[in-house]
Amino acid sequence: MIEFSVRSYTYPNGKLGLKDFRERFEGGEFIKGKTGSGKSTVLRMSNGLIPEFYGGMLEGRVRVFGEKPNPKSVYLLRQNPEEAITCLDILDEVAFPLIQQGVKAYEARSEAEQICEELGIGNLIGKNTFEISTGELQLVEIAAAIASNAKFLIFDEPFANISRKNALKVIRIIRNFRHIVSEHRIEFERYFDRSVDLGMEVKVIEIPEVEIGDTVYEGEINLRQGEVIALTGENGSGKTTMLKRIARDMRKRKMKFGIALQHPPYHLTESTVEEEVGSMEIIRDFELESILKRHPQSLSSGQMRRVAIAKAFKHPILLLDEPSAGQDVNFRRKLIYLLKKHGKSAVIATHDEELAGYCDRRIEL
Repeated sequence: MIEFSVRSYTYPNGKLGLKDFRERFEGGEFIKGKTGSGKSTVLRMSNGLIPEFYGGMLEGRVRVFGEKPNPKSVYLLRQNPEEAITCLDILDEVAFPLIQQGVKAYEARSEAEQICEELGIGNLIGKNTFEISTGELQLVEIAAAIASNAKFLIFDEPFANISRKNALKVIRIIRNFRHIVSEHRIEFERYFDRSVDLGMEVKVIEIPEVEIGDTVYEGEINLRQGEVIALTGENGSGKTTMLKRIARDMRKRKMKFGIALQHPPYHLTESTVEEEVGSMEIIRDFELESILKRHPQSLSSGQMRRVAIAKAFKHPILLLDEPSAGQDVNFRRKLIYLLKKHGKSAVIATHDEELAGYCDRRIEL
């Protein structure tokens, strides 16, 4: 079990990460809460990253089966699967945690292959980690976590980039292990033994009805003025590839469009959030006032994604890849509300069924 008795934790930059948190995790927990409520902080404490790696000031203590937290006992899979890559070959990537424990290479690869087949990603064996989609890579890193045989498996936004079908498959498999999942897709909450709420307030946001106008883009797909289209499909079906093809076509036609892909740091080039977004109205709409003067690369993954989307709002047409990843449940409706409010046309690649349901039209790949 993991026991928290924390009065407070403050990051080195002075930001309060957690306050008055007392909890006991025995496995099978689902952590929910709004963006910035401390979910990732709790997970980082669970395996000792806080305070050993992140530093800061921790008042209180955390114990894992009565001992200090450590990565050997608690395997943490962070939000961005790209940050976890250690190998080029996918089977080597899944086998790596076993090899670290001294398991012979051929035995580790054999066990890794079995896990891949069980998780439904056997078709990826033989490929390289840089050749597959972000969602497929997320499944590979989940397989590596399962292969680790750690006492506790903890996952930070594991369903952000994967389909509902694959998410349910992961849930079924990790039931055989002690696990904690921190997740914004609260529709999966009911599949866990217990929920821990760090402050989740679901707001009612009315999406305005906007009349769809004339065609503004005719190419890979047809997009009309004020229309919001959802691109959906299983992991690896080509949603991101489709967005990139549309972007290349629009660029050739010298059309004005904004794009926010799955890895937001690629889009952030300025010194402050204010400079990135450039509009105080958009900053207020996206609730970014509190980080106005922060360097964009210093933000959390969820905050960076929101800034990248807000930056794209200066254009009449938006191409958005998994925009609800790392965002709380309210952002799904608010994103569509803001697109309608500002008269944008948009194509959204997403696995988020609820977000797709708010769109005007859906294209299944």
